Amino acid sequence: MRPIRVACFSRGQACQKSLHRVCETEINMALFTDTDSYWAESPSHILKKRLLCEGDSWFSIPSIAHIPLQLEALLDASILCLADPGDTLEELTAGLQFKKIKTLLASERFGQKWDALLLSVGGNDVIGPEIRGLLNAPADPASTNPDHYLNQEAVEQMFAVLDERLRQIIGLRDQSPINREMPIFIHTYSYLTPRDEGHKVLAWRISGPWIHRYMVPLGITDCSLQQAIVAKLLDGFHGRLERIADETNEFHVIDTRKSLEPVLCRNRKGSQKLWRDEIHPSRKGFARIAKSFFVPALLKAGVITDADLRR
Repeated sequence: MRPIRVACFSRGQACQKSLHRVCETEINMALFTDTDSYWAESPSHILKKRLLCEGDSWFSIPSIAHIPLQLEALLDASILCLADPGDTLEELTAGLQFKKIKTLLASERFGQKWDALLLSVGGNDVIGPEIRGLLNAPADPASTNPDHYLNQEAVEQMFAVLDERLRQIIGLRDQSPINREMPIFIHTYSYLTPRDEGHKVLAWRISGPWIHRYMVPLGITDCSLQQAIVAKLLDGFHGRLERIADETNEFHVIDTRKSLEPVLCRNRKGSQKLWRDEIHPSRKGFARIAKSFFVPALLKAGVITDADLRR
């Protein structure tokens, strides 16, 4: 085991000041963000449930205590998190990342038996910058129907590609001689309010916004309509995931669409308790999702027991 400060690095990115105080504590951690460190301390994993996490910024954004960090605080488990902000499913199922996952799942020499694979994928494709290819300027600018503002052909194509790529990951699991029975968990993000609020570290905006910036040029300026369009896309995403779950063994959908209340339209520019920026929850928001949605799902599936909960 090791102190928390080691767990605060994601692919070479140092802890932000918001996490610095936490990093200096002497609480032992079992969250690893690279395979070398993970295997170097492999004896410490023997008696723990082993969780492999992969995906996007909801699992890795360095300036917020994201979901895997929250799970580490809640569970006495061994967690290897290879997520990276901005990752799409295309990046996850191609090149070096795909090879790394394949090795960890299938190789008896360089991998191991995992108790679960946790995925945070699809957000950048559905409600991230890729949304610009899904939006339409409607024939009737006065329409309040969210369907009229979506390119239905592009939306269906996007979901078909997501479906195909998720099944690639499921296929890796199914073909693995050591992880064929391993459960896979995936969440559905949360309903949110598009707003001109990018991600900032201290006073500097380093990314985003991701949705609002593409809606306004198309004349989609009404806040309620913007919310409805996002909800439509997230509902479609959830529906596609449930279809996969119905056709696949041990594929669990954690429905987090209603986990956080969207920012009120009248308060889009004010400070928020549960949201850090347009699409990322705050530390409190991530804590709620981890405690109230992820942990119950893992308990229900039998991946963890009450004995694995930190007291």
